[in-house]
Amino acid sequence: MKRILALCLTVGATLPATHAISGEIRERTTFFMVRGKSFDDLYRELGMKGPDLGQGERHAGSTDVAFKANATYKPTTGGCGIAHAEVRLDLHTTLPRWSGPKNGSRETQILWKILRDDIATHEAEHSRIAKSWLKRIEATIRSLKPQPSCARMEALVNSETRALLKQHDDEQLAFDAAESKRIDARLERKINQQLHRVASR
Repeated sequence: MKRILALCLTVGATLPATHAISGEIRERTTFFMVRGKSFDDLYRELGMKGPDLGQGERHAGSTDVAFKANATYKPTTGGCGIAHAEVRLDLHTTLPRWSGPKNGSRETQILWKILRDDIATHEAEHSRIAKSWLKRIEATIRSLKPQPSCARMEALVNSETRALLKQHDDEQLAFDAAESKRIDARLERKINQQLHRVASR
């Protein structure tokens, strides 16, 4: 089975930005419909209707990640420091949905459920990784030492934030790279186990 799971990751940070609630996480999930009677039909639909990752490349699911930060500054003895820092995380997950036809085969329903659950689990891990970085980014900004001027302070905040977002991106991409090596075997194992259970009943 070809690999059809992929990350659609969009990361952004703006400093200063509009007011954010400290550590706030906003999550939403949208679905795209796939149709068909056979698993081949559904597989083809995923490739035609899944999230567009750019250049016409579509995948079975996606997670958009956006960190939105707000920092304010205050005068300190001989310089400028952090007065307040907040980071908000916006997560948008896109997943497939299939309403199986009444005359669809039991095998297709089993295969779809396995694939659908695997896609959802994959994207949930991307969300978990992003959440783990939210507090880390916020805590790092708050702990920065004062600088000679507020311009220098803001530049340091931006620099540190970019570095943390790069580490976040690297962890997300490392997860996808690992998934690409194990997903086929995992799905094949799950499918064979489930079909064997059905056949033995």
